[in-house]
Amino acid sequence: MQTPATLGARLRYQEYDRIPITEDVPVLGVEEDDEGVISGLHLDNETVLAFVAITYCTGQMRGWVILEVKPEKKVRSYTTVS
Repeated sequence: MQTPATLGARLRYQEYDRIPITEDVPVLGVEEDDEGVISGLHLDNETVLAFVAITYCTGQMRGWVILEVKPEKKVRSYTTVS
């Protein structure tokens, strides 16, 4: 499923695509360019946010990162799994 960012435009990311994290998130043990899986996309005015699941190599959830993918790529927030 692709989500339009503007009328007639398409995002280049889809749910379940892998995406690199743009900066270190030490509390999750994530380093820049580590990858997570997009679990959802959200359009907020002109900003597109990706909800990215971060897992251990075993598949167990480590946490979530909210990543801005448009207009620029940057980490907006993160949460850990209890």
